[in-house]
Amino acid sequence: MFEGPEFRNRSPQEIISVNVYFDSVGYTYRAMSWLDLARREKNVCALQYAAHDSRQAIEQLLFEEIVISAGTDLDLGEYEKCKGNSTKLNKIIRRLNPYYEKLIQFTRAILSADPEIPVLVTWDHKELMMHWGKISNYLHWVGEPAETVESDEWFFNGVATVESAAELLWNKSKSGYTGIMMPENMQPEIRHFWDRYRTGDVDLDAVKRLAHIALPILKQRVRMTKA
Repeated sequence: MFEGPEFRNRSPQEIISVNVYFDSVGYTYRAMSWLDLARREKNVCALQYAAHDSRQAIEQLLFEEIVISAGTDLDLGEYEKCKGNSTKLNKIIRRLNPYYEKLIQFTRAILSADPEIPVLVTWDHKELMMHWGKISNYLHWVGEPAETVESDEWFFNGVATVESAAELLWNKSKSGYTGIMMPENMQPEIRHFWDRYRTGDVDLDAVKRLAHIALPILKQRVRMTKA
């Protein structure tokens, strides 16, 4: 978890030259900075830059999710499909990891049994793509200036729309670490729980009960291995 650098009261020059990173958090940080500038100066260009960086943050985050989901299974062909095809990213994740949603639920259940484990953030991909679509309206021509860039209603609706997405990304990114438990990296006992949950043999409540029993044993095993 991190607090993140201050995004308020930054100048355009600072936004494009200070703390510039090209991962999902970096794009989100710039989006928050542009939104703050847009509000302070009622600046349409700043709103459009915020929309661009917010949408770019979602696309980058989905690609990061693909890497997490596929790991070394992401070959060059799949990588090429990701480039320039942002609307296909969610489908690629589902194809590479068809049990993604169940794996998210399983990961949350296992981690809930041990408060010492760092918080992992899981993302609702449908929600991300919903925001991506709404943001896109502010990056394309959708009417004459009197109805768009010269309209106060259009401007403030745009700020609210982009801010809804950017704040979701920013706040969740600050709350923990993006990730899921990959089956190939699980301890044998956890992998056994996963296989039973994936096939519907046990529910999440059972997974949590099993985790409470197994995790202390697994942690002791790790300590003995390191000794």
